Amino acid sequence: MIEAKDIKDFGHRLGIHDIKITTTEPFDQALTKDKEQRTNGLFTDRRHRHLENLTQFYDIGIEFPKAQSIIAACQCYLTDEKTNLSEPGDPHGLIARYTWRNHYHDLKNRLHELAHFIKEETGASFRVYSNGPVAEKPIAVRSGIGYYGKHSIVINQTFGSWIVLGEIITDKKFEPDKPLDIDCGQCKQCIDACPTHAIVAPYILDRRRCIQEITNWYGVLPNDIAEVWDNRLYGCTVCQDVCPVNSKVAAHSPSTKLGNVGTSISLLDILNMSESEYRKKYPDNQITARWINFKAIQRNALVCLGNIKDKQTLPILERFSKSNDRVFARTAQWAISRIRNG
Repeated sequence: MIEAKDIKDFGHRLGIHDIKITTTEPFDQALTKDKEQRTNGLFTDRRHRHLENLTQFYDIGIEFPKAQSIIAACQCYLTDEKTNLSEPGDPHGLIARYTWRNHYHDLKNRLHELAHFIKEETGASFRVYSNGPVAEKPIAVRSGIGYYGKHSIVINQTFGSWIVLGEIITDKKFEPDKPLDIDCGQCKQCIDACPTHAIVAPYILDRRRCIQEITNWYGVLPNDIAEVWDNRLYGCTVCQDVCPVNSKVAAHSPSTKLGNVGTSISLLDILNMSESEYRKKYPDNQITARWINFKAIQRNALVCLGNIKDKQTLPILERFSKSNDRVFARTAQWAISRIRNG
């Protein structure tokens, strides 16, 4: 019979960066906090639709009643790739670092190999997730993979918050690890640096103002958010960029080729392509996942153009300003005003 150490050793040989084990009791504290924040109106409409059944999200036993252990894992995505630079007439929009490649899918593949090893040794049943329909952050924290930063992202002691999370849920019981007794102390650099002031208090995020969250929300952005959006096409990592723990993490060569989209994408390309062309051009990456709203991506591109202020992009903005789509038209009009007013 294999033990927890055997699982971790085999997982590390598979290239999984960190592995811990925890129990399957419901994450009641996390559920309570989630409900409180929803009651206080800190979630977007999109989030309300996607997590209607909160109890099931925070209780593994509802979907997997025989579950005995959760094997939590993380993979570092801090690579040494260089950001593409825009050129006049061909401005680019930045892609958040975590989705330059599909590190979620890469970790999930490795976890499947680990799960099959466990099954061969024990006969265990299992389910494998990464970016899946389970409470990944509470799992990571209770297992000791990391602790919550004040930006509400999990921080690993070795890899900082530059990690994606994944899990194996199994009906075999293994010795659990303990949570870390660590926090951010007096540091509040992430709170101070957030361009939209979305971190309203330590560990409390107003998702209606978080650029990462509203990247995929489709609507007209408030001016105060659009003006600090900069040239982000998808996602935001400002709160991670300023974290002192993250500054100590060494970048490494990419460990996967899955879903490679690069560090930025031509904004004119995004605005000139159809949704089907977009999904074909960037397969196997989160930016073309089924839940991604392509119209929101194009809205983001218009906002980027307004902040880059390249006058050579005025013709395409003029075209979108006449769109029958209210969001496109108003966003393009805002961008044109930004460019013409300097």
